[in-house]
Amino acid sequence: MSTMSKSKKIRSFLAVGTVVLSLAVSTGQLTAAGLVSGNAPSSGDNSVGLGRSTIETPIYADDAPKVFAHAATVRDGLGFPAGANRSGKHVKDALQKSEYDEVDELDNAGRQISIAQFDTAGDLVAAVRLDIPSGFMVKATGDGASKAAERALAKVSLAAVGQAQVEDDPVAGGWNVHWDRVQDGFAVRGDETRVRVWQDGRIQSVAHVEHKLASAPVTQLTRDAGQRAVSGQLDKWFAGRGFGYAIQGMNLEWVGPNTAFDPAKVGATGEPYRLAWVANVQPSGSISDVVRLITLYVDAGDGTVIGGDVVE
Repeated sequence: MSTMSKSKKIRSFLAVGTVVLSLAVSTGQLTAAGLVSGNAPSSGDNSVGLGRSTIETPIYADDAPKVFAHAATVRDGLGFPAGANRSGKHVKDALQKSEYDEVDELDNAGRQISIAQFDTAGDLVAAVRLDIPSGFMVKATGDGASKAAERALAKVSLAAVGQAQVEDDPVAGGWNVHWDRVQDGFAVRGDETRVRVWQDGRIQSVAHVEHKLASAPVTQLTRDAGQRAVSGQLDKWFAGRGFGYAIQGMNLEWVGPNTAFDPAKVGATGEPYRLAWVANVQPSGSISDVVRLITLYVDAGDGTVIGGDVVE
């Protein structure tokens, strides 16, 4: 996986309001991140200077009983502490094109002790407990952490498919257990299920990212045809400029079309992920002082460039 794809993990759906959960999942530590409301701010709202793209609307157990019931099931299934009170909100972020419901468990002072977030279909996308682990007598093993993560996912109706990857965290302690999504034998770029397990085996957080996929093309471009499509595009960009390039790798993956090389599409609604040849390209010449790596997504059906990324 390229450096740029790692940097984008979790970002597609768990954006802005859920970035705190991403940090909790990846590092076991929580940082404060508020949401800017386009209407009157809800209780506890904190502005982080993100403009007025995000709107929060309070929701209540009487109005959204399924959301609150699901949050309680997730809380209990993951072993999170119950709060003295609960609050909820519906969040709509126009900039990131994300929308979700959030239910917070609150202590007697109104402080959050856990958060659960659900997409518009009612599926869990992230949950995290915000208390600090107490002293522990027994330290779980990596294998024990993996099994604890699998049990936790089963209790919140998320499937652990494939081989778990278990990463020890020598700084914060505990483990990060994650499963990368694969469809029809090909990786889905950025999609994963990730569980943060404390040293004593308790679950600290869960995050799940899953994008809709388009149908796979009936006829797929061969690797050689995909490489010719990539070279054709690069030759147009670099022709007569004294620049060169080398294609370092070509892999079939499910990717999200983006506006990296087509500014006309900025602001367009997100499309389903498509199967594409993903090419990592190393520039040479003077351009390499500015651009270290170019990634191109070439549709595996018709050979058109549907996006990519640039590492400067």
